[in-house]
Amino acid sequence: MTVVLLDPLRPTTLPMEAVGLVGDGVEFTDDVPEVVRTLLRAAPGAAVLVGTDPDHPTVREWVAAGSRVVAAPKVLGDNLVEAAEVMDRLWSYGGWEVTQTHRSLSHYLVEETYEVLDAIQSADPGDLREELGDLLLQVLFHSRIASAAGNFDVDEVAATLVAKLVHRSPHLGEDVVGPIDIAEQERAWEIRKAAEKARNSCLDGIAMSQPAASLAAKVIARAGKAGLPPELVPAEIIADSSAVVAAESRLQAATHDLIARIRAAENAARAAGRSSLGRDEWLGYFGAR
Repeated sequence: MTVVLLDPLRPTTLPMEAVGLVGDGVEFTDDVPEVVRTLLRAAPGAAVLVGTDPDHPTVREWVAAGSRVVAAPKVLGDNLVEAAEVMDRLWSYGGWEVTQTHRSLSHYLVEETYEVLDAIQSADPGDLREELGDLLLQVLFHSRIASAAGNFDVDEVAATLVAKLVHRSPHLGEDVVGPIDIAEQERAWEIRKAAEKARNSCLDGIAMSQPAASLAAKVIARAGKAGLPPELVPAEIIADSSAVVAAESRLQAATHDLIARIRAAENAARAAGRSSLGRDEWLGYFGAR
């Protein structure tokens, strides 16, 4: 007695180990697609059960009775394929998704990136997994918008990344045994990146839409790496950057204080049986009356 578990993403692909087992006919669980049923002969009472779900009641019964299990190997990235397919299905409904543009989604991309950073700060693997998924959604969404416009699709995004990684990491094409030298890895990456980009300026490739303080720091770092003497950096940039950092620090502290007060008011209202607060309640909890 054998249970053959097909990959639900590739149900027509039979595990090699199962090829010699299905010739005399099989039984099916009700989750097996019709296309598979047309390829394999159904035989009630057969010694082989074909399904796609390891938790299906019939599969569990067979396994409990001692049946061995032959399962399609798990392929890394299968769920990425499914995520792209779900994005396609959402798009096909013609709802909110198709009204979006790269620009209208840009603030979501920034928000999701900050939420990933918060999750990293929290050191909670579950939070990080969820937030990385939300960030992945942005990649899928932007790729689908580009595909609809005839520019590129998510496969081309992935292919471009693979080509970049392979080109900048020569050890990927070698039979490397043991850990590689990190300094050599970084050197090879930078050399190939420079050849690939063929930049005319040390400032090419800097993200100009980043906040002013981080933009200034990046420009100074790049120019310094190219040999710019530090005394040539205008003093007002250094001073203003420091002022921005200090202002951001004060704003962050004030915002955190506001967050704490809002949560305290919400907790007090909840303890009093209130699900929402009106203006007077807010004023009362903040001591503004």
